Order: sequence, then structure tokens, then C-alpha cells
Amino acid sequence: MNPPSDEDLMLRLQQANDPEAFSELFARYRSRITSYVCRLVGDYDDGQSLSQETFLRLLEKSDLYSYPRRFSTWLFTIARNLVTDFHKKKRAVTSDSFDLMADSQQEPEHRRPDVSTVHDEALRALDEAIDSLPAQHREVLVLRSFYEMSYREIAEIVGCPESTARSRMDYALRELKRRCR
Repeated sequence: MNPPSDEDLMLRLQQANDPEAFSELFARYRSRITSYVCRLVGDYDDGQSLSQETFLRLLEKSDLYSYPRRFSTWLFTIARNLVTDFHKKKRAVTSDSFDLMADSQQEPEHRRPDVSTVHDEALRALDEAIDSLPAQHREVLVLRSFYEMSYREIAEIVGCPESTARSRMDYALRELKRRCR
């Protein structure tokens, strides 16, 4: 038997306030939401706090979710809105840290030392290039590259036309190519 879809779990949460449905959604999205938020705020502790707040909002606002909207898009939008509010309150410009990219890469102890040094230098250069991108381009790059979201989903999350999401991604990739030569 196939596991229930995210949308089916949300329906169970909405109709029966099913704690198992919430637990499953939390298990599926905790690391993705935490990583996404940490990348946007540039601070692990603030990111953890905002990630927890995202899941509290999921519980509080579950009645606002409606099918056929993809659950993941809806949840990432909640997280993004919390990050936006966080920045407004802090009145700070994000200096995204991509130190958390390691969750999608091999652990250093599993790499050869000679390859590790070159690899680490290349990652640092990429890290710096990504950090230097304007925030709106960085965000599209993260959603597309790390979370493999469609341009339509990205546009819905960031609140822009799909064509704008595509052009922001194109700009980000051109800039990364230019800066990482």
C-alpha cells in the first residue's frame, strides 16, 4: 500500500485534527523547511525558531489550505512569509549562509584528502558567489536547485509571475557562471 499523499494527510488533519497526520507531515518536511529558512535568514538558531513557527502555523491555519494547491507550495509560502516578517522586525538585510548545504553533500570524512581540499575550495567559492546574489535571485535559485520546485510553484511562493521567476533564475545562473570562472 502506498503512503498517503501530503494532500491526503492535510485532509485528515483538517477533518479530524489527526495527530498522526501532523506527525507524518512534520517528519516529511522538517529538514527541508528548516534548511530553507536557515538559508534565508543566515542564522541557525533563528532558522530553527522560524521553522518551529512554520509548523505551528500549519496547525493553526490548516483550515486555510485547499486542494488542489500543492501542500509543499503552501507550506513553503508560510515559511517564506515568516522569514519576511522576521526581516521586517529585525530591519536587517539577509546575509545568507550556505554552510547548511552539507546536508545534500558527502560528509568530509568520506572523501579523499586530496580531493577534499579542492572540493572545499570550490564549495567556498560557490558559497561566496551565491551569497553575493541579490536576495530575490538567491531565493529562486535555492527553491529551484535545492528543492527542485517548478517555476510555477516558485512564482506562487515568492509572489511573482512565472516569467519573473524564470528570469531571476537565469540571472542567478549567469552571475554564478561569471563569478566562479
